[in-house]
Amino acid sequence: MLRRSAIVTIAIITTLSWSSNSHAQTTAPSQSNAPAAQLANGANDKWKTVKWNTAAPPESYWQTMKSAPAPKRDLSGIWDGGFLEGGVQPNGAYEYPDDPEHMGHDVPYTAMGKEARAKNKPGSGMGQVPIAEGNDPVDYCDPLGMPRNDLFEFRTIEIFQKRDQVAILNEENDSWRIIWTDGRELPDDPAPRWNGYAVGKWEDDYTFVANYVGMDPRAWLDNVGRPHSDALKVEERWQRVNADTLELTVTIDDSKFYTQPWKALNRFVLHRLPDGFDITERICSATEVADYNRLIGKPAAPAPTDSTGK
Repeated sequence: MLRRSAIVTIAIITTLSWSSNSHAQTTAPSQSNAPAAQLANGANDKWKTVKWNTAAPPESYWQTMKSAPAPKRDLSGIWDGGFLEGGVQPNGAYEYPDDPEHMGHDVPYTAMGKEARAKNKPGSGMGQVPIAEGNDPVDYCDPLGMPRNDLFEFRTIEIFQKRDQVAILNEENDSWRIIWTDGRELPDDPAPRWNGYAVGKWEDDYTFVANYVGMDPRAWLDNVGRPHSDALKVEERWQRVNADTLELTVTIDDSKFYTQPWKALNRFVLHRLPDGFDITERICSATEVADYNRLIGKPAAPAPTDSTGK
């Protein structure tokens, strides 16, 4: 979490979580949700009775679970990708972390893509800069957008299905998106939207494929500043393994910025949470961001000098 200062109020300490540098300090999925971590580490069963801001079950809950077969053509449920599997992704897309341990393991940039990446100043990864020098859009409460919804702070989601839609509600910033399943085609020249335009269909009884276009290029792909152009296409492949397990593969296809498509997530695991699980609110507050930047994020003004420059 954020490097806190003694001068920051308890309210700001509790609620500020949006700065890219704050996410860079997350070192393990279990540390990303303090109540869940405390319950898991305490090995107790309080999570079973907590009705509001419910904590995720301990790892043993899924390890000992005997799952029923997957229902056909059904993604509905409340799903967790952050607590056990690492959906926070502070160092970039899960399959391509951008940190010293993974130097040389990078995505296939075009020359234009490298130039665009160099302009982004993230709070984590190999190009990390101090908070005051960063230009991550989420530092100013811009939406994550797609596919960063999948590639950063991917914690708890809820999926609803209707005859003509799949709706995904995301814990992070209380955002939502719609995937149309009524047979419509993707728009040819869409006005940009943060989450783009999405259509989906069942490839078989257990595999749902969604395709997105029209994502706003102001958004980044992930937390280390990988960019995308207006040519971006994203494919989400949702595979229902059993009643309690989903796997998600996300493929990035942007011919302007990348020489070939690449998988940012590859069969990433999401665990089904119990019915009645109350998803915690995580909303970017512009006033709290301003307070953080005023008290901590911006460097202190230099000391005044006399006429001699000393």
